Amino acid sequence: EFTVQQIIERGGFSYFVVYAGEHGLRARKVRTVCVVDTFDVEGWVFGGELLLTSGYLFKDYPEQLGDLIEMADRGGAAALGVKTGRFIDRIPKNVIRIAERLDFPLLGIPFHYAHTDIIRTVIDAVADNRSEGWRALNQNSRVFLNTLLELDTIEEILSLLKNQIHRNLAFLHTSTGKRHIMSDSPEFTQVAQSSPISFLMDHFPHEVIPGRAPQSNPSGAAAAEGYLWFDRPVPDENDAVLAVYVSKMLRLHLRWEHERQRTERGAAAQFVQDVLYKRFKHASEVQSRARALGWEMQGRRAVVFLGEGAPRASLEPQASPYEAFRYSLNSLQGESVPYAALEDGAAFILKTPQQTWDRMKKNIIESLELINLSIRDGSGVKLVIGVGSPVENVLECYKSFREARRIVMMARENQNAAIPAFWEDMGVYKLLAAIYDTQEARDFQLEHLGKLIEPGGNGSSRDSLLQTLFCVIQHNWQLKPVASAMNLHYNTVKYRYHKIEEILGVDLESRAARMTLSLAMELYIMNRAEV
Repeated sequence: EFTVQQIIERGGFSYFVVYAGEHGLRARKVRTVCVVDTFDVEGWVFGGELLLTSGYLFKDYPEQLGDLIEMADRGGAAALGVKTGRFIDRIPKNVIRIAERLDFPLLGIPFHYAHTDIIRTVIDAVADNRSEGWRALNQNSRVFLNTLLELDTIEEILSLLKNQIHRNLAFLHTSTGKRHIMSDSPEFTQVAQSSPISFLMDHFPHEVIPGRAPQSNPSGAAAAEGYLWFDRPVPDENDAVLAVYVSKMLRLHLRWEHERQRTERGAAAQFVQDVLYKRFKHASEVQSRARALGWEMQGRRAVVFLGEGAPRASLEPQASPYEAFRYSLNSLQGESVPYAALEDGAAFILKTPQQTWDRMKKNIIESLELINLSIRDGSGVKLVIGVGSPVENVLECYKSFREARRIVMMARENQNAAIPAFWEDMGVYKLLAAIYDTQEARDFQLEHLGKLIEPGGNGSSRDSLLQTLFCVIQHNWQLKPVASAMNLHYNTVKYRYHKIEEILGVDLESRAARMTLSLAMELYIMNRAEV
């Protein structure tokens, strides 16, 4: 990895200002780069990040940069770059003192520098450095690894060993549960295929292929990565040594395979994120990257965004339901679907031929219903889904992504997460989405709901009235269902109903008033969902 100082020099970032943490410039290593879009980075900083922020989140309270630096330092981040001159004119002295105390590099970035240019430069530098490291390792280890590199599969390794020691073999890969058997004996093959691990361990000579110790306890015992069984003992000392050596080859092969798959998943996720966040400028660049990952990205596409209906305290996505949904989409598409896990959910890029799109929408609904049914009892998690409108080419996928994600955010906010929502079927919401974040829309919601949402007065009382109005609108202005849904006495709901009329100065029996308040409430919810 490069140090922060080397990244600055290599990237030509001579105009960066070092406000604090100069000693950390040559000590802290950069492994990746990411943009900060939240006050709390606890839990998603894992070490070596060059963090970038426009300063927008901190424009009103720049002192909170100190809290961000402390969290980033605990997570092992490399440095923080803050754009100055636009949202933040100067870095507060107490923030500089915190960074200096921690030897944490705090960099000032001129506001005219684009984040994308910095990100691309850092990623290219880190990738080039890793490539150089791999080339050096390969050169120094060529002789030692020559035999191993010629054997591409577990079957080839087992076949080599079987032919050398003249024993039937069985190997179990614990991560996949797959059993690889090299045997000329039907009896041994049958036993090795169908017997429990405990039986094989008790009745056959074996080698254990150890895995890595858990990260939480590096000195602890490592779980087995595999088991290698022989049908008979290996009496010859040379053969026994060879068996031990091959078990090490298997271990190395499994590690290599694991790292290869992890690298491929990481590269695939990065590609999908680059598509969703509009980091590509030319279609040829997208197609080139996609083909390298085994995908063709021609034609119409739509983005599916999958998240949890009620976010839990942890932002860590629940992997198994997302993976189950990915397998389901792969089956629908007849090929691997581009996919990336994000901080608050998972995104998938589907091909959407015009002639099959209506049928595909039904299949997506059915798949989600089955997955929700299978995970509901075990975890209590309910997945919600938004599907953006199909776009004509992959460069436009960012539009479909924004639509899909907005649907999930609104579903979470108003707790209406019963079925998948397709942006093209959302009617009036498509119109509201085009205007909800304008000043006119904010003025509209404040004009008609302001007395219930403005700070001041009895905050908890106003909150309960706002919640009641929301529930009344959700239940088509019928008070009895509202009382049941909110677990309140009917008279309490009726009292709140008239109190809302009094505070807002409207007649809630008026059709025009109901329509106005319904629109204002939807705009209010949409703005809250974007926060």
